[in-house]
Amino acid sequence: MRPLLYNLDFALKGLLRQKAKNFSITALFGLIVFMFSGIDFMSSALYQETLKALEFQPSLIIQNVRAGRQVPISLVHVDKIAEIHGVSSVKGRVWGYYFDPFTGANYTIVGSSEDLTELWDLKTISFEPPPSAAVIPLLESGEALVGEGVIKCRRVRPGGVLNFQDYAGSPISFKVRGTFSSMVSLWTHDLILLTEEDARRLFGLDPQNGWDIAVYVPNDFEVPKVGEKILAMIPGARVIATNQLKRTYGSSYGFRSGVVLSLNVTCLLAFLILAYDRVARLSQEERREIAILKAIGWQTANVIRLNMLQSLILSLTGFLVGIVVSYYHLFVAGAPFLRIVFSGWSILYPPHPISPSFDISKVFGLMFLTVVPYISVGILPVWRAAVRDPEEVFRS
Repeated sequence: MRPLLYNLDFALKGLLRQKAKNFSITALFGLIVFMFSGIDFMSSALYQETLKALEFQPSLIIQNVRAGRQVPISLVHVDKIAEIHGVSSVKGRVWGYYFDPFTGANYTIVGSSEDLTELWDLKTISFEPPPSAAVIPLLESGEALVGEGVIKCRRVRPGGVLNFQDYAGSPISFKVRGTFSSMVSLWTHDLILLTEEDARRLFGLDPQNGWDIAVYVPNDFEVPKVGEKILAMIPGARVIATNQLKRTYGSSYGFRSGVVLSLNVTCLLAFLILAYDRVARLSQEERREIAILKAIGWQTANVIRLNMLQSLILSLTGFLVGIVVSYYHLFVAGAPFLRIVFSGWSILYPPHPISPSFDISKVFGLMFLTVVPYISVGILPVWRAAVRDPEEVFRS
């Protein structure tokens, strides 16, 4: 143990003799690790957030497709689907997107007559005026319950008015009954809840039609069979299972992270070239230090071990700095540099930090990709300098 401490002390003193160069190498190493770990952490965190949101989705979503585009679906199929063995409940859904030309934001508008405290696990609801009864009343016609993002984007408070235009261009207004937040903030931040009748009036949707049909199947093993029966019942329909959505979101986040990572590969290659150039071309001072160590009795293996220890100290320091800064940037500061790359086309993003998601296997993978090459490229040049005759080095 004592020889290891002596070697560690000697290695640190050797690094401190060249503070500026070693500090720049550590900073560059940390920057590379920050970029790569930030992309991995961001992709994993958003995917986990999406999986959490998919827990509130139905087992199957039935859409009507014409010419490759989704169109309203007739609700006459609801009773037929409900008769399929294994289906617990079926309901037609009225929802859609609304582009706000004044703010440039896209809102998700849902027409629902359900208990709002159970929809998407809403954790806090603020009504105006506060309800006197213990049970929160449902929305009435002309009222809206909006997410926190809509409140900030439209600068409206509970009790205010939201002015929209319906599908025909006629003005339509809704009184903001209250606001809410949810554990699934990725989906509810831009959400506006209306009554089903108001949502139909806004989108121009007939009473006998819905935008899609939600099918709930308690047994996951029965989902594929139920989907096959629905396809046979409704020709041309599109049946989307929750597992398909998981794969789709996973591919989407993986593609985006892959695009950004491919751009950063050049940075990694440049860093490895710089590291190789640094260790492959030992300075005269470094060669003289190796010759002195050889002259006082150090073995070649000891010199190589000392150099590897110094490289390990530099690379691990830069690696830990990059990981810590990346974690703070994503899960504390809210990822201001990477959020727009992964969040999509909307300008209405949840402002609070992303829920932490830390995969230790990816951390070790990144360490193997950065630390190990940096240590390895320095072995051969040090060996070449260590096997030379110290007297030859001093004379040169």
